[in-house]
Amino acid sequence: MNVIRKFKLDYDWKEFVRELDERYPLENYKFHKEFPTANGTYHHDILEGDMPPHLKEAIERSLGFKIKDYYFLWDWRCLTTTLSQHRDTYKAAKHTGISDFDSHVFETTADEIGKPPLTVVVALENDFRIDIQDSESKEWLSVIYGPGDIIFFNNDKDLHGGQVLNDPNNISRRSLNCYVDHKEVEGLNWLNEKVVHNVPWPEIKTKIENGQKVPLKEDYEFSDMSYLDTPEAYELFETQANIIIEKQCKGIVDVGCRHGPVLDILHSKGYTDFKYMGFDTSKEPIDIATEKWKDYDNIEFRHESWNDLETFLVDFNVDQVIWSGVLLYRPDDHFEFFNKITNEIYKSPNAIIQEPMSWQRHWKAELILNRISDDMEQYKNMYKEFKEHKLDLEIFAGRRLVVDVTL
Repeated sequence: MNVIRKFKLDYDWKEFVRELDERYPLENYKFHKEFPTANGTYHHDILEGDMPPHLKEAIERSLGFKIKDYYFLWDWRCLTTTLSQHRDTYKAAKHTGISDFDSHVFETTADEIGKPPLTVVVALENDFRIDIQDSESKEWLSVIYGPGDIIFFNNDKDLHGGQVLNDPNNISRRSLNCYVDHKEVEGLNWLNEKVVHNVPWPEIKTKIENGQKVPLKEDYEFSDMSYLDTPEAYELFETQANIIIEKQCKGIVDVGCRHGPVLDILHSKGYTDFKYMGFDTSKEPIDIATEKWKDYDNIEFRHESWNDLETFLVDFNVDQVIWSGVLLYRPDDHFEFFNKITNEIYKSPNAIIQEPMSWQRHWKAELILNRISDDMEQYKNMYKEFKEHKLDLEIFAGRRLVVDVTL
C-alpha cells in the first residue's frame, strides 16, 4: 500500500519549537473552527519569505525534496483531539470558504488550479495517529508519529483522519504543515512499499483481517522476523545482554528465542562464561542457531513448545529466564505461567521480560496490538525489584518495555 512516508527532522525539535515560538508567539494565532477540526484549533499562516531559511532547509534536508514557501502552523490548545476523515480538495475548501491561505495552496502556487501540493506534516510536540486510506486498494494504514517526526502523503487523493494520543487534559501543542509540488516527485517511486514506513518491518504472510490480533505463529520463516536483526533493533537485545552481564548470570533459559540474538551481543562484549538453553516453536531459526553454535558445549537450542513442561528441563542451575515478546500470547494467565516457570520450577533469582508497549508509532492499521505491558502490577507487587527500560526504536512496534525482574 503506497500512501505515506516517514522521516526524522534533521534538527533538534525542541530548538525548532523554541525558534518558532520566538518568531510566532501564541498571541498572534487565530482561532479556526471548521471541518475537519470539530472543536477548532489555533493557527498561524506563514507566507512567502517569513520562515527562517535555516528551518526551511532543515525540513528539505530531512525530506530530500524542496518545499513550498508557505506553511500552516497550528496549536491544538486542548480543544480538538480528533481530526475527522477528509480529503484536502478544492471542492472541500470552497465549501468552507477560500481563505487567503487557501488561495495560496489551491490557486496561486499549485501547478493546476484546484490541485493542492502534497502535504508534509512536521510533528513538534504532539503524539498523533494518522489513518490513511489508499485511494486505489481502499486499504487503511495507521502511522503514529511524534516530536521530530515528519510524514509525507497525498492529502487530496487519499482519505485521512486521526487522533491526538496525548492525555486529553494535557495536550502539548504545535504541528507544522508544509507542502511539496507534485512535480518534485514525478517519476520517482517515492511511495514504494518497501519504504512506506522508512523503518524495518516484518513479513506478515498470514492473511490478516481488519481488527484481528497479531497471531501466534508456531512455525514461521526466519525472514519473517528479520526486522529484529537490523541495526535499528540492536538496542532491544543489547539491553537484555547488559542486564545479564551486570548480574553475572551463569544459567540462562531463553523462551521463544528465535536464533538467540542475545548470544552474539554477549560474546561481542566478551561475556562467555555461562550455560544457555533456548527454545522456539519454529524450526528454521532453531536449525540456523544450532548450526551456528554447534561447537559450543555450553549452548543448546531446542525446537519445542512451552505447552510441554519437559521442554523447560535443563541440567544446570538457572539464574536468568528471558521472556522476550512471548508472554503477550498468554493474556489470561501470563503472570501465573511466568511465576510457575521462573519461580517454582527454576527458582531463578532473575528474569527479563520484553513486551511491546500500549501504543506504537510504527504499526499496521488492521492489526490489534495484543499486549500485557499495562497489566504488570502483579509482578511489581510480588517480586523484589521491577526495573523498567522503555525503548523507542525505529522498527515495527518499536516502543518496547524491557524489565529487569529480581525475584
